[in-house]
Amino acid sequence: MPTDTTTVATTRDETPRPPAVTHEQMGATPRVRTVTGLLADGAARTPGAELLRFGDASWTYAQADASSSRLAHRLIEAHGVTPGDRVAIMLPNVAQWPLTWFAVLKAGAVTVPVNSAYRAADLAFVLRDSGTRVIVTDAERLPLVRDVVSRDAALTGIRILDVADAADANFPATAPDVAITPDTLANLQYTSGTTGFPKACMLTHDYWTRIAWGCAGAAGLGGDDVLLTAQPFSYMDPQWNTVLALTAGAPLVVLPRFSASGFMADVRRHRVTFCYVLGSMPTLLFKQPPAADDRDNHLRAVFCSAIPAALHAQLEDRWGVPWRELYGMTESGIDLISPLDDAAAVGSGSIGRPMPTKRVRIVDADGAEVPAGTPGELTVSGAPMMLGYWNRPEETARTLRDGWLHTGDLAVADERGEIRLVGRIKDMVRRGGENVASAEVEAALETDDRVVASAVVPEPDDVLGEEVKAFVQLAAGGTGDRATAEAIITRVAERLARFKVPRYVEFVADFPRTPSERVSKPALEARAAEAPGTTFDLRDRTTSGASASSDPAAEHVLVEVIRDTAVITLRRPAKLNALTVEMRLRLAALIREYGTGERVRGIVITGTGRAFSAGEDLGAPPTTFAEMRETFETFHDVTRAVIETKVPVVAAINGIAVGGASEITLCCDARLGTPQTEYFQPENARGLTISNASSVLLTRIVRNHAMRMVLGSERIGAEEALRIGLLDQIVEPDDLLDRAIDLVRAWTPEGGNNTALHLALLRPSSDEIERAFVLEDAAADASWNSGAFTAGIEGFWSAKKPAGPTGENR
Repeated sequence: MPTDTTTVATTRDETPRPPAVTHEQMGATPRVRTVTGLLADGAARTPGAELLRFGDASWTYAQADASSSRLAHRLIEAHGVTPGDRVAIMLPNVAQWPLTWFAVLKAGAVTVPVNSAYRAADLAFVLRDSGTRVIVTDAERLPLVRDVVSRDAALTGIRILDVADAADANFPATAPDVAITPDTLANLQYTSGTTGFPKACMLTHDYWTRIAWGCAGAAGLGGDDVLLTAQPFSYMDPQWNTVLALTAGAPLVVLPRFSASGFMADVRRHRVTFCYVLGSMPTLLFKQPPAADDRDNHLRAVFCSAIPAALHAQLEDRWGVPWRELYGMTESGIDLISPLDDAAAVGSGSIGRPMPTKRVRIVDADGAEVPAGTPGELTVSGAPMMLGYWNRPEETARTLRDGWLHTGDLAVADERGEIRLVGRIKDMVRRGGENVASAEVEAALETDDRVVASAVVPEPDDVLGEEVKAFVQLAAGGTGDRATAEAIITRVAERLARFKVPRYVEFVADFPRTPSERVSKPALEARAAEAPGTTFDLRDRTTSGASASSDPAAEHVLVEVIRDTAVITLRRPAKLNALTVEMRLRLAALIREYGTGERVRGIVITGTGRAFSAGEDLGAPPTTFAEMRETFETFHDVTRAVIETKVPVVAAINGIAVGGASEITLCCDARLGTPQTEYFQPENARGLTISNASSVLLTRIVRNHAMRMVLGSERIGAEEALRIGLLDQIVEPDDLLDRAIDLVRAWTPEGGNNTALHLALLRPSSDEIERAFVLEDAAADASWNSGAFTAGIEGFWSAKKPAGPTGENR
């Protein structure tokens, strides 16, 4: 795809122009009814006009039309895309997102937007469910995409296109000859919907053009306007904002992401006249310190979903612009909207009036319309509307009944017909602008053997509106403490996007249930309100003693299954993979999870970058006796986890292995290294004591060399490590992981084996390890009480050289 852009001035033609759609035309059929037709129309009428602005770079209609046409031809001719094929886009907010969207639509194909923050499980589900044939992504996400595609036999035929590849520059700049009508399917737009796993709404060209036409009329937008969006392009809002720009003939400014502190500065810099915000954005904006230039802007209108009623008047007064409510769903587009001249709506909580093309009814459980003042389910009919849910006829039938979309929202209308939301039937959490299906999070929680059952509910939050809370019932013998909560949520974080991961965990002995044995969430929440238990807030899961670090362990200790082997990777290269308490907890949990032999044949532990691990993170040392004890205990627990497994555990030592990390490798059944492998146990030279049963393991492996390693703090290179038995084999770095996995597979032959029995015989006994732990703990306590431990850490930092250019410790 081309990367050439043209910088344009932000000044506009001062000659007033009429709106593209008048208020009276809102209910009419759009003049152009396909997205591709709108782009072609704009390119023909105003080829040099600005369409898209990303920072200071701009794309004109002509540039966007030519670029997307070239890519459309490439999709067809080089990748075999035919009308109706699904093409996924997994990109952040860059110009290539809308340009790729245009290209996919020009090819007659169907776009599958993928959240750029998705992890492996989310991505694999969307690709499988949609039947994607091609995915367009960037260099940052290529490793994830390739890994997901290669690991799933159902996905191996997917073609991967890197947007940095400029091969489409050689294709024609005119649109391919593909018939596209208003009824042509344009998107499979995934949404969590009511309950269950994400569902794809089937959205046509007519859907997008009708949303844009109605919004342009409601806001009176035209060629004098400048639009702005800050949501991720994988959501529907920036997409309909793009079609709105095409409809109004106004440029769309796209921000990389929403930033409350910088949002209004961008509004002023780009002379923005209209924007749409939602969820927590108004509250976050209002919480910014008031400034003298708040009203120094060109805004004419702000549309928003979920304006805080108590802040509504203050929002308008602060920025001097009308804020109006907009209600809709992915399934139906925009359903209700408050007119700009409706000052009575300010602070009322009203969600607007029906669009001219929509009808609304508030009904009871039997579908009968309820009288004013009585809550009921809000239902919507009219255009636009999704065709249904992709491959889910039963879900479609439940949601679309007799031409009416059942929203799942509880609403009430007053005598004047003003509608307010009062709750919802839907079992989901609305976290900021995200819809989180409770059932999806519960399914992820319940894959953990420690969890018998779970229930996910919304927890009110001043900023995000709602946060995700999980009630968890543990298996017999489970301990409902913070460490258990963190371990469970860390595991969930591997499977779900970050916004779906519970912030709060409360352990319960059982759940109140309905006659059909479903968890009664109203009864559960009532019971929790009457007799609250301990709720663990996991938002700030920081390392013990480390107030500056809030990186979750899930980002530093990764796991993936390769050839029936669980590969656990320490990934904190800027810190030489130094281990925090939380990382060790996660490492031990993963070893136990995969060490049962039920899911994999064995485990390989390795590191990222030039170090296996630098051992304990001395950037966040223990500052109290309790923290020191936790430090040692978490190292002990890694040893226990390895010794207790029923499968081989192999250390693939890619570089330096320091202190406690070198000792972790000693627990493993084999140690493969590279020429760069180096063992170093500097504890004694620094006045620190060692942990992790080296007194047992090191002497078993290297015999009389243990003294010089521990007391002499001698560095042991790869060749010497091989000679004395610390390493079993030295291989080239590119072969290290494959050789380690080969070893696991060789030790676990197909068709039944006695590997677990042999491991129990060959490894040191648990009693032997625990006796060593007792002695080491006593030594650690003595070192702490004498002050040697703290002095050792201070000595380490005073002798440490300045950090390298990437911040690693040298």
